[in-house]
Parts: sequence; C-alpha cells; structure tokens
Amino acid sequence: MWNLCTFLFLLVISCADGFGSFRDKIPNGRNVPHPCDPTTIWQGVGHEARGGGGQRNPFGLNFNREANTWTSTLCRMDSDGDGKTNGQELGDPDCEWTPNNVPKSVVGLSHPGVCEPLGDPKCAGKNNFLQCNDLSFNCDMEKDTINQTLKFPTTMVPATETNYFCMTFDLLTDGDYHLIASEPLIDNADVLHHMILYGCKDTVNATSTPESCGMAKENCNDMIALWALGFTGECLHKDTGFRIGINGIKKATLEIHWNNPEKRTDYMDGSGMYLFLTKSRRVHDAGILMVGQNYIQIPPRSPRVVVTANCSRADTSRFIVNGPVYFTRALNHMHYLGREMRLEHYREGNKLRDLTYETDYSYDSPKTFEFSTPVEFRPGDEIITRCVYSSTSRNKTVYKGDATNDEMCFGFLTYHPKESLTVTRCTQWQDISENALYSYGDRVRVVNGCNVTAFNDDNHPVTASFIKTVLENCEMLTGCTSECRRFLPEAMKNPCVNGSMGAYYRDLAVERSWNSRFALFTALDSCNTEIAQETCQSNCLESCETFSNAVSKATSATLMISILITIIYCF
Repeated sequence: MWNLCTFLFLLVISCADGFGSFRDKIPNGRNVPHPCDPTTIWQGVGHEARGGGGQRNPFGLNFNREANTWTSTLCRMDSDGDGKTNGQELGDPDCEWTPNNVPKSVVGLSHPGVCEPLGDPKCAGKNNFLQCNDLSFNCDMEKDTINQTLKFPTTMVPATETNYFCMTFDLLTDGDYHLIASEPLIDNADVLHHMILYGCKDTVNATSTPESCGMAKENCNDMIALWALGFTGECLHKDTGFRIGINGIKKATLEIHWNNPEKRTDYMDGSGMYLFLTKSRRVHDAGILMVGQNYIQIPPRSPRVVVTANCSRADTSRFIVNGPVYFTRALNHMHYLGREMRLEHYREGNKLRDLTYETDYSYDSPKTFEFSTPVEFRPGDEIITRCVYSSTSRNKTVYKGDATNDEMCFGFLTYHPKESLTVTRCTQWQDISENALYSYGDRVRVVNGCNVTAFNDDNHPVTASFIKTVLENCEMLTGCTSECRRFLPEAMKNPCVNGSMGAYYRDLAVERSWNSRFALFTALDSCNTEIAQETCQSNCLESCETFSNAVSKATSATLMISILITIIYCF
C-alpha cells in the first residue's frame, strides 16, 4: 500500500526553450547581424527564427551539443559550412574569449549559423530556413492613421520562470476609430515572450502600475492585438478593424508574459505596443473567437498524445446570429510540448478545409494563417481543434495551465462582422460545451444529463435534498458505513456527480472553495475510495494498478480530494 501512496504524492509533487541569456555565453552574442540586413540584430543566434525559439540552426545544434557553453571545440567548428570558424564569425578567432570579457574583435561580425555570402554556390541548400522578408513591419493604412502607445513603466521582472503581468489603459474616446494594426515596443528581449491586448468593459478602471495576473481577465475578454516571438506586428484585413472609441472599446488591458527560466533577479522591462488607429472606419468591425480544450492531461514520457475539442453544431447554431461570419486570420496556440496542431472546418459532417495546419509547431515561433478571401462560417458549422504533444522529456503528468511548463490547446480566429457573434469563445472542458454551461441566460440548462441550473443552486429543492441525503448517509473521512454502501450506487446515478460533469464539479468545488460541493464529493468519494482500497487489498497487483491509473486521469482538483481521502487508508 505504501507504493500506492508514494505514487499519489508524486503526482502532486522542465524545460523552456529560447533562453535569451544564452547570448551572454558566446562572444558578441548580442551583436550578431542579420545576414539580410547588417543593421538589424539577430536576437536568437542559435535559432532559425531571428527572434529566438523554435528550431535550432546549425550553430544552435552544435552549441547545444557542447552543453550550451563556448568551448574551444565549438569555437573551431564551421557550423554553417561557409569556410569561416564560429570564432572568426563571432570575433574570437583565437578561441580565447571567456564570459564577461570583451572579445578580441567587435566589428566585422557575421552569423555562425547562416552560410554567407548568401548567393555563394557553397551555400546552396544550406539556408532554406532564412526569411529575408521578415525584417520590417508594413501595413496598408489609411492616410489619417494615428498611433497610440501603450507601455509598461520600467518594472522589475520577478525571479520566477513564468510571469503574467497586466496593466489597464484608457484608449482614445474623442470619436470612433478602427484599430487596424499593432506593433511591438520591445524593451527587454531576454524576458519578453508574448503580449496580448484585451478590450474591457467601460466599468473597468485604468491602472498606473502593472500587476500580476492570470490569462483569464474578468470584464476584459475581447482580444484585439497580439505579439509573440517572431512577429514584427499585426495588420488586419483591409475591410476590418476593431472598434475603438465612443461607440467601441474605451479601456484595454495589456498582458505581458515574461519568461525568466534562470530566475534572475536583475531583469527589468518596460515593453508595450504601438496601436494604429483610423477615423476612416472600414466596412466591418472585427472580433476574435477562441476555440479549443480547457481540460488537458498529458502523461509523462509519451511520444504522441492527441487532445481534441469541438466547437459544435449546437454551439454555433446558438451563438451565430444574423447570418454567417467570415474568418480572415487564424492562429494556433500550445506550449513547449506541442508538436502538431490544426483547426478543421466542418459543415453537415463533411470536412471543408483546414483553417490551420502545423506539422512543426513551435511555441516560440508562432505562425499566422491569413485568408485574403475570407472564409464563410455558417450557423451549424463546426470547428474541430486537434493538438498533438510529445512528453518524452517530462517525468510527471502535464496539465492545462498558464505557465510555459503547463500546456494549452487553443485556436484564435479573427472574424467579421463582430455583431454576428454573441460569445468570445467556443471551448470544451473534456466533452462538455462551456457555452452550454454558461450561455443560456435564464433558460434551464441540461448538460450531459445534468440539470446545471438546479445543481448550481444550493437552495434548489432537488439539489438541497440530494446533498442532505448524501451527508445523512455518508460521512466525510470517517469510513464507509453500511448505510453509505447501500446508498452509494443510487447516488452515483446522478449525472451531476459522475462522468465528465462529476469531474467538472469536483474541479469547480476546489477552484471556488465551494464548501457545500466539497463536502458532497468528499462524502461520496470517502466511501468510493475505501471500497477501491478493499479491492486493492484483495487483488493487489491488478486492482492497485487500475486504481492508480484512474487517479492519474483525474483532474488536478479531483486529485486533491482523492489524495486527502487516500492518505487515511495508506497508513
């Protein structure tokens, strides 16, 4: 039995790519020129993307093999095959440089991971990853376009790996504008991972300093701008813009994700965004729809794990009003375990197209899918989200969460006209439509057989009676009485306490400190756990493995309840 307990505790007891500080571990690491434009710095020296992250270039592969250290071996290599050693390209021709010292040369540098000169025959086929058109930010803008700058004051970055900080700003309200483009204002590239701007309700107040925040923003749910590593900026479709001003969004929250894997204490950042606004409003107001899965559990050391979600026919029939909407852009979002992702468009059960499809997904090098001819999406159409992960580098289960070492499975679709959608997201929790949980207004909601309207209400006569009966028959953490054993099979027929709805409510009970539901599930699961333990004792090997597997598939909140209950029977 002790082994089972150890297993459970280990479940509740990594690695991020793209360390900007690695540039300090090679000579002139912060001054490597872009092969296509020597006036531009290539930030991610060891990566194919100039901003860093994602696939490594030949120099990055060799650097990794040398344990991310500047060694004489690495210095004397010619990683990119252009006839010059890495040391010659980085200003250390004699391979004498050590960190925190000035290299022998700080001029005449070249890129050790890109074969140069670019047109030389010896470089044929060696620079297929190189993009020379990614250097500038250019959008077609109206002549009256102005810009507004949203910027964090210089702020200390916490000495923790993952940090989300938010600050709310007043937008222009001297008229009605369309936000048609955005560009990053990057202060500290070593920590800046991505930025998202959310439109807020008018009741939200502007703030003067950044504050720690999660990815979920109360009253600030309309995503209107995004920057991530590898992006130079965003340009909206020529016929669309996000409505800003008197009859639009008046407040916006800027969320900045700082990635500090080395947990340094000396980082500061004051990044932000430039917004481009025009009073010559375009044909349509734009919006962004989020699709995907809010329940993720990826077992350790698994080469391929697939997570799916369905923005269903029932969902889209309910929230698309006044005819179809049109998609102009799409973006995938997973974290570091993500390998492949696609958003599939279905109509009447038939697949029409892939809205996105990445077979080489990289969290640090996101790709946008632009539709110059907007894609029509009708009420009753569906979007299947498919995320593929590899967890061979992890020794514990990975869950859905905000941190870079957690995972996500979301797609973001820019659409118009905004007024034709009544929601900002179409997501699932396991097989549960989250729109079905929250979007029916005053109507009675029944989800997977569970009367959500009744079960959410402590004072509803059916719910109050059920909880009272459970607590009368089954006591919390004091053993499984004969009364509870007789009562339990009938109680577990309630669709709100078993299956995916049961898992959902267990999760919610912990998340919201919902005392009545926590008491309910603890009483039920106390007896369920004791019965499972008895089965373990009589059929130890097979049944304990089954029980352990069942616990490992539970939500993190259910796991907390299970551990609390199981501890009693382990010792």
